[in-house]
Amino acid sequence: MITVNLFDDFVDQVRQKFNLDDSFDSFDVIKIYAWYDLRRLPIRKWKVYYSRELKQNNFYLTHRQFVDKIKEKAEKGEDLSPHASVLITKISAKDEMLADWGIYHLHIGHGTKPARIQGFVNRTKELLFVMPNRNNLYFIDILDHNSWTNFRLIEVIDNNWPFLLEPFKLKNVISLAYEPTEEEVYKMRKNQLNATFRVGNSFFIGPGGGIATDGSSVRAVQMAQGLQQLLTDFSKQLEKNENHIRKKIEEALRKTVEDIHLELHEYDPKTGRGKIIEKNSQTILSFSFPDGAIKIESIPQT
Repeated sequence: MITVNLFDDFVDQVRQKFNLDDSFDSFDVIKIYAWYDLRRLPIRKWKVYYSRELKQNNFYLTHRQFVDKIKEKAEKGEDLSPHASVLITKISAKDEMLADWGIYHLHIGHGTKPARIQGFVNRTKELLFVMPNRNNLYFIDILDHNSWTNFRLIEVIDNNWPFLLEPFKLKNVISLAYEPTEEEVYKMRKNQLNATFRVGNSFFIGPGGGIATDGSSVRAVQMAQGLQQLLTDFSKQLEKNENHIRKKIEEALRKTVEDIHLELHEYDPKTGRGKIIEKNSQTILSFSFPDGAIKIESIPQT
């Protein structure tokens, strides 16, 4: 007999990590985790691009060394979280611009106002707005804290890298019955409404995927659905391959095993890699998606 439910195991791990009680159902727990994760730029070695508008920005011309330092960190694969809002430490914080437009904002670090939380760079009035796409990080422009719905950011993207907006263009649309102002977009976001908008002669939906009804991100909902499906399907795959798993464990232990109880030991959705522990024998099995292949990583000491 084999028992396994990797999705429930992952939910329990997230509950424990973020101290989420039973008032949140399993899917909500994973959705909260997904939104928490999406509010951080991934850690990788980025290829960085500057917009023409950024290069002409007076702030950049005056404080170029601070912006170039962020570029250097990004290219080295350093964590850019110290430049982010301190709200990324809060499990339920919102970021409507990110959810709507897919744009992150970074503090440049030249300011004299220390962050409220240790580990963050000094806070600045000016923010660097960036958009990731695969392994590329696009430095859009430097604007102030009141720029959350500033259409200039979208216009700069369209001027420099129109392919980033192409998937979100409304096809065969020549006009809209209603085109919201920047102030109206701000109000709509606060009420979990998504707006279409014009850039030049084209019309777009938000390249961030949109704001969910709970104020988080549609992408977070989709990520949570994907995680649930992935871990549920993999659990079923493990059940169907009981004989194969049993053989692997018995070969490693050099003895017969009875019931097999598999439990998720650790899992990183970013890399797709994780570990499963067989509770009765304390055998560790590693796995890696997308193929889900498993191998014995360690066996208990005898």
